[in-house]
Amino acid sequence: MKRIHSLLIGVISIMILAASVSVSEAFRQQREAEKAFEDKFCLVFEGERIRPWEQEGTVYFFLPSHFTWENTSLEVLDGELQIDGGVVNSSDFVQYETDRTYDYSFTRKKKSYEGKLTFLQSANIGSIYIETESGSMDQVDRDKKHKEQGQILVKDPRGGISYRGPFLSIKSRGNSTWETEKKSYSLKLPNPVDFFAMGEAGNWVLLSNVLDGNKLQNKLCFEMAEEFGLAYTPKGEWVDLYLNGRYWGNYLLCEKIEVGENRVEITDLEEETKQLNGRLQDLETYDTGTRKGVLASQNPEDISGGYLIEKDSYYDSVSGFVTEDGNLFSLKSPQYATREQIDYVAGYIQQIENRILAKDKDLFQYIDLDSFVRRYLLDETVLNYDFGVTSMYFYKDRNSQMLYAGPVWDYDTCMGTGIFSTSKVLAALDIRDHRGAGSISWYPCLYENETFYQETVTAYRQFVRPYILSMIEPGGKIDQSAERIRSSIQMDKTRWSYREIGIGHYESFDNNVRYMKYFLGRRLRFLDQQWLGEDNRYEEAGTGEIHQVTFAGAERTEVVEVPDGEVMLAAPDHLLKEGEKWYNRQDRRAWNTELPIYEDMVFEAGSGT
Repeated sequence: MKRIHSLLIGVISIMILAASVSVSEAFRQQREAEKAFEDKFCLVFEGERIRPWEQEGTVYFFLPSHFTWENTSLEVLDGELQIDGGVVNSSDFVQYETDRTYDYSFTRKKKSYEGKLTFLQSANIGSIYIETESGSMDQVDRDKKHKEQGQILVKDPRGGISYRGPFLSIKSRGNSTWETEKKSYSLKLPNPVDFFAMGEAGNWVLLSNVLDGNKLQNKLCFEMAEEFGLAYTPKGEWVDLYLNGRYWGNYLLCEKIEVGENRVEITDLEEETKQLNGRLQDLETYDTGTRKGVLASQNPEDISGGYLIEKDSYYDSVSGFVTEDGNLFSLKSPQYATREQIDYVAGYIQQIENRILAKDKDLFQYIDLDSFVRRYLLDETVLNYDFGVTSMYFYKDRNSQMLYAGPVWDYDTCMGTGIFSTSKVLAALDIRDHRGAGSISWYPCLYENETFYQETVTAYRQFVRPYILSMIEPGGKIDQSAERIRSSIQMDKTRWSYREIGIGHYESFDNNVRYMKYFLGRRLRFLDQQWLGEDNRYEEAGTGEIHQVTFAGAERTEVVEVPDGEVMLAAPDHLLKEGEKWYNRQDRRAWNTELPIYEDMVFEAGSGT
């Protein structure tokens, strides 16, 4: 299967835009419903206010892992609240069961509301409470550049306080995820803080994982990278996020990719430049078309490092350069690089590129073989859609000629959850098919380098395949992680309509987890054939259950019965009109022959436009 990246980026953008229009209307209605209940009643737990959320006549309270009914009050504001016929007073001790539906009614000024009320509680993970000065996140969610400050409270799963105090700013972040309503955020603190034993730092990221139906991929890929020995791999921990008292969902709190202690520990060239020139943000910028940065009057004596560089198809940062072969790179540090620094690092990377493309025999005196192989193995094994395109980092320190691959980042569209659900793609060579569309040109040449290839096969056999097998076995890392966040995912899935967003091939969380294990098993089978000459099977057996797969055409519908875990090698294409394909109602992806059937599913005819 060949990949034309620019075309697929367009397809993704259209899909996300279409989804976001639908979600935006639903989200607007949800916001109105939330505001309608804000002044009626809320929970107050250990001094933190938890506001209700309403959907389709049911009011939900989403409770953190450490929640207990002790020290909790159900605060009723200027009206009368009844739950299952009993009047609730703010001064009374209350206690209700979770995962149970109650009847409620609320009356104020002769106006009544009634419906269902449910309490859902998370388990096993920490929680973060953020209160912005404005009391709203609306402007932050509308404008990626807008920042808010305020107060933050971070608690571990048992309720222990990791941090309570001010934060300097919270702002939205991301590219494709920016089009969704559940945003990711950057968080800046006044002083370095150690959250969940991840190391002290002042900058943190809250990843929404909105495109990942099982919310496992980023964290598990980070853990894989660390296991593979990749330096400066970011750590992350799942948390339940509350914004201004409203539950916002399951998030991954993780380290930011940046130069500094406990992060990428190389020379901080930007700080040295700042000491000589003052605020670099205030300097005039320049852009020649192939190089861009800031114009500074002074540079440190030694500008050979450190550099944190991103292969970035968006190319929207302040500083960056384009190589002769058309590869786009952004500077993450120095973020405000001077003309001299840009000229130096662009020339350095150009020499690296020339050696790679010329298959220079001395290449590995200039690029670190271990990090290049291991980062490649991670992206190849999980079939990362962004491999060679964006979020691909490299770093170079001062007084060193060596370029290192890493740290790793951004794995929410891998393991078959993105455009490619087929496991039969060799990413290193697939890049060759979409050069000129923003993809790096190095890896086809590296893959054909005998030293690189042999080290790849050896590392795959010795530690990559065994580790993946331990992950996908029953009770392994994937099952353990899924069980840990199960309750939080139930809340997140209630709070956000996964079908509206179009994530996850299946409605069931467990089945999306099963698919993750299935895909990795299929992936290992393919790589075993490519690299080891072996034909091994790693897929789990089905349950024996029979599922109904419905194909809904414009004029006729057919239902096919399929045993659990089996794939369909053919679909009833005779029901399609010219130009139509079958699309999964759950995730809006086109039907393919590698999607196992784990539940009743519906495929609808459509043109894909």
